[in-house]
Amino acid sequence: MVGQNVKLGQKIRCLLAAVSCCLLALPGTAKKKTLVAGQGAHYEVTMKTSEGSIRFRLFNDTPKHRDNFVKLAERGFYDNVLFHRVIRDFMIQAGDPESVEASQVKVYGNADAGYKLDAEIVPRYYHKRGAVAAAREGDEANPSRQSSSSQFYIVTGRVQNDSTLTAARNKIAERAADPEGAQITAEREKVYRTVGGAPHLDGSYTIFGEVVSGMGTVMKISKLPTDSQDRPKGEDVYIKNVKIKTVKDRKRDK
Repeated sequence: MVGQNVKLGQKIRCLLAAVSCCLLALPGTAKKKTLVAGQGAHYEVTMKTSEGSIRFRLFNDTPKHRDNFVKLAERGFYDNVLFHRVIRDFMIQAGDPESVEASQVKVYGNADAGYKLDAEIVPRYYHKRGAVAAAREGDEANPSRQSSSSQFYIVTGRVQNDSTLTAARNKIAERAADPEGAQITAEREKVYRTVGGAPHLDGSYTIFGEVVSGMGTVMKISKLPTDSQDRPKGEDVYIKNVKIKTVKDRKRDK
C-alpha cells in the first residue's frame, strides 16, 4: 500500500510539472518584455488642458530634452501651468512655473525649472505644424542656444508661399547652427506649402517632439483673442495634468 501511494504521488507530481510547462508555453503567460525608450520604443505624452487634450511623442535622439520633460511631468511640474504666450499663425507656449499663480497683472515667460539644457538641434527635425520645441533666450544673450528647462512651444505656423519661404531660407543661412542640414528641401517645402509651419526657426531651436493627435486643441488655443503680452484674454488657458507612457515604435516612428 505504501509503495502504491509513493508511485501515485510521483505520478501526480509529474502531471503537475507537465501542466506547468504547458501553461508557460501558452501565448500571454510568459513575462512581458519591459518597453524602454530608445530601444524599440518611445515616450508618449498626454497633456490634458482646459481646452482639450493634446498627445505628442518625444524623440529619442534628443535624450536630454526627452528625459527632462518626462522627469518634470512625472513630478507634476506642469499641472496648472498657463499657456502664457499665444501667437496666431505661429505657436502656443507654456512651461513657466510662476504662471500657476495666474496673476492678472504679471507678465510670464521668464521662469523655468532653475537650470538650462544644452541644445540638441537635430537637422532632420523642422518646424512643421505640430512640432514641439524648447523655448530659449535669444542668440545675443544665449549664443550656445541652450534651452529653457521647462518652457516649450507647439508650432501652428501658417501655409508658406514663395515670398515667405525665400525669407525663411535667408534666416536659416544667417542663423542656423547647421545651415546645410536645416535647408528647406523639396520634401519640407511641400509640407510648408500645404500643412504650414514656421520655417524661419529651422536649425536654431531644439525640436524634441511631435503632436500625434489633438492638433484641433492646439489650433483652438492658437485662435483665442490675446492681450498686448500675447496672453489669452478672459479665462486662462492652462495645463490640467500630463501623463507619460512608453509606446512600442512603429515603422513610421523610426
